[in-house]
Amino acid sequence: MIKGIYLTASGMNVDQKRMDVLSSNLANIGSTGYKRKDINFTAYRDMLVDNLGNRRHLGSLPQGLIIHNFSLNMDNGATKHTQNPFDFALNDLHFFTLEDEEGRQLLTRNGSFALDEQNFLVNQDGHRVLGEGGAINIADTQAFEVDQEGNITLDGQFLDRFQITSVAHAGDLMVTNTPYYLLREGAQPPEEGQIEVKQGFLEQSNVNGIALMTEMISVMRSYEANQRAVQLQDEALSRTVNQVGKTNI
Repeated sequence: MIKGIYLTASGMNVDQKRMDVLSSNLANIGSTGYKRKDINFTAYRDMLVDNLGNRRHLGSLPQGLIIHNFSLNMDNGATKHTQNPFDFALNDLHFFTLEDEEGRQLLTRNGSFALDEQNFLVNQDGHRVLGEGGAINIADTQAFEVDQEGNITLDGQFLDRFQITSVAHAGDLMVTNTPYYLLREGAQPPEEGQIEVKQGFLEQSNVNGIALMTEMISVMRSYEANQRAVQLQDEALSRTVNQVGKTNI
């Protein structure tokens, strides 16, 4: 019975972790370029149960679930036409490359950029957007254009090309506590895949609000059912301890 309480509590812990991830997705449903996060679980190794008297194998006993990993859903989000020439959207497993103050390269799908006081193209956190020739500097905004391959031209003259980082799998990305991704060591570029840069567009979050709310309700009901099961098992255990074997004097 005590084992049953532990297993049920393990189910409650799983539901709590799922709800944390779902809540994070819901909080970022309006974040540009946000990719839905998923949590994956795996079972503890089952415990073998034997009869010590005749050494007969009776079966196995489950040990509950543990977190296996977190994953990203990299489906493309819908694009929104903003008519802002400094807004950009990307497709598939392609990312804009930024450089922070420490010189680290950060990856993002949020293509909402602007010019700083020195005419460098930066994101909302002030990180410079990298081209293949370094940080992108745009002196003449009137003649600024970007084609679908990420080539930047000023007044028809080639200036630079977005440094777009591509990965073969979402597992090649390291998820951080910031809106940015890091590239894992040893990650290989995809064998094929066409890059499509859309100027004047922003990619919206790929979180489906209706499906998310439905899943949150399901998780909440599962948690409540497990909670009730723990209470029932605790009450049964209490009666066993206090009443079974009790004699009237």
